[in-house]
Amino acid sequence: MRQASETAAEVPLVSVGIPVFNGEAFLEDAIRSVLGQTLEDLELILCDNASADRTAEICRDYAGRDSRVRYFRNARNLGAAANYNLAFSYARGPYFKWLAHDDRMLGSFLAKTCRVLEERSDAVLCNTVVSYIDSTGAQLGLYDSMLSGADASSPSARFAWMVLRSHTCVDFFGLIRRESLRNSLLHGAFHGADRALLAQLALRGRMVQLPAPLLAIREHPNRYTRAQRRSTARAVWHDSALGGQVSFPTWRLYGEYLNMVRREALTPEERFRCYGVLARWWACNWNTARAVVDVLAVAVPSAPGLAERLKIRLFGAAPGHLFADRRR
Repeated sequence: MRQASETAAEVPLVSVGIPVFNGEAFLEDAIRSVLGQTLEDLELILCDNASADRTAEICRDYAGRDSRVRYFRNARNLGAAANYNLAFSYARGPYFKWLAHDDRMLGSFLAKTCRVLEERSDAVLCNTVVSYIDSTGAQLGLYDSMLSGADASSPSARFAWMVLRSHTCVDFFGLIRRESLRNSLLHGAFHGADRALLAQLALRGRMVQLPAPLLAIREHPNRYTRAQRRSTARAVWHDSALGGQVSFPTWRLYGEYLNMVRREALTPEERFRCYGVLARWWACNWNTARAVVDVLAVAVPSAPGLAERLKIRLFGAAPGHLFADRRR
């Protein structure tokens, strides 16, 4: 492992991007968790989506105190997807991680996940078991995404593991080999874009999970998955230019799956197997019902949120959705 960079001009080993919009409540906790890592050879990229609260003040304060912090502020709110992708575009290190502004890492997260990627040239992503915390930082529970199932030699097997199971996509926030993110989907501007990127990365290489819970995801009412229930609101959250336009995220997700299977560097046999996975996809994880709800949302924008609450009421929360909204 390299030692800490001596000057800001040197290329860091790890780049961490925090995209943020009006994040004053938890942003400092996230920043401190990056700067307090045992692996010091890093840069922290703060991408401010034209926040109207104290976010800019907090970012400038830390950028002034630590040369590893780089602060960028957008002239207007571009939407979450564009801001996430800007954070990546500023990264210089060979390893990259997105960190949500309301989450945090334990001190050894980067050192341990980076060591895996340095030792495993076949791995594109490494994450850990996740700890859910509340607004005060108290632990609520642990979530094992079973990412280790994507540590297989066959691209089609890894692809199937990522697209046919119900999981919360927390591994989007793992440490990723930056070269593997080049010419990828990055953060698409649609609900489920994190799932699409994970599937594409699975086609490109193996994924590793460490058993210790070194990443904490904060559960609070203003999280995107809690606050955005209507299809139009979800679309605008991802891309502010969409306005009230109707989106069909399930159909978009499936289209992205088809495109990546067609375009990624796969053997004919592996490509055929991936198409077989996508044929099975319609019968898994309520995908057909989700596609129908997308169409219903044209007339009833609240349909996605209503359908999710009904499913939870009748069948319970999906694995990993430990704190799903059960409001009637």
